[in-house]
Amino acid sequence: MATIKDVARVSGVSIATVSRVLNEYPHVKPDMRAKVKRAITELNYAPNRLASSFRTQQSRVVGVFLRQQRTPFSSAVAYAIEDTLFRAGYRVLICSTNGDADREETYVRSMLELRTEGVIIRPSGSRASTLRNVSMLRDAGIAVVFTDMWHKVPGVSGVVCDNFAGGHEGMRHLIEQGHRHIGVIAGQGAQLQKRIAIGNVGSERVRGILKASQDLASDVTLRFSHPFTGESNLDVGRSETHALLDRHAGITAIFATTDMLAVGAMQAAHQRGIDVPGSLSVLGYDGIMESGITYPALSTVRQPIHEMGQRAAQALLAHMKYPETAVQYIVLENTILARGSTAPLF
Repeated sequence: MATIKDVARVSGVSIATVSRVLNEYPHVKPDMRAKVKRAITELNYAPNRLASSFRTQQSRVVGVFLRQQRTPFSSAVAYAIEDTLFRAGYRVLICSTNGDADREETYVRSMLELRTEGVIIRPSGSRASTLRNVSMLRDAGIAVVFTDMWHKVPGVSGVVCDNFAGGHEGMRHLIEQGHRHIGVIAGQGAQLQKRIAIGNVGSERVRGILKASQDLASDVTLRFSHPFTGESNLDVGRSETHALLDRHAGITAIFATTDMLAVGAMQAAHQRGIDVPGSLSVLGYDGIMESGITYPALSTVRQPIHEMGQRAAQALLAHMKYPETAVQYIVLENTILARGSTAPLF
């Protein structure tokens, strides 16, 4: 492999000049810059960024820990983060933790080895483990920002959406349309912790749903899905909807705590010959791009997903550049996007 010395020899300039060209310093004569670039191309030279990071303590690399990369929500958040950081001159390593504390710790140790400058974390389900992981990163001088979910850690910024308010407003939407017998599709964690304010995304949504059902009408009956574990995907939404409708024939609306669950609910309704929204209204949560291509188009509680990722990246940039930057706790508001899958009950 070609070295920086080879580039200097072929281009006829000093190693210092090659280094200035590689690091895009402005004060290099155009003819020298052109010679160096021709030599780089001729030799197929690639700088050793990792070695450079050990010398300069600046890797220009950040890590992003998401629950899963394959969900439309996580993909949208990841793109917003990566695009913002790329434009600022950083390269992004995206890691899927699956919400597992041990997997999160493994990635933390990799970030330490690679000398990343910052990490954006969607915390795992274990608060204690996440706090230990954050301490390891910060002790190494690595900036940390939470996104999507936030553990209250002194000195750590977070960018989240108001899931409690989103659940409340989604239920308001259904109640104002006259629905009183409503099915709710939510996972085990959300249902077990639904009466406790712990910051968990699912439980906060369900808490908002419960509060609205109590505050906005006196005759609302909620029927919950089985407390499933694992991924909130189409298959789960479909199977849980079949189970809900088998057990509770009077349901006129379903509020699914993610859009993917809601799309699965619509599929189950179509399989049973149930008209959506004529006989059953379906409401999702997230506002992913895919929610607009269903038939009918899915009504949803829309989160500002791109803005959340973008602002998390901006917060990390601020903490990396200025370590004394004040902690930010940014809560973004959701909106109801009423489309064709919900309608008034006649």
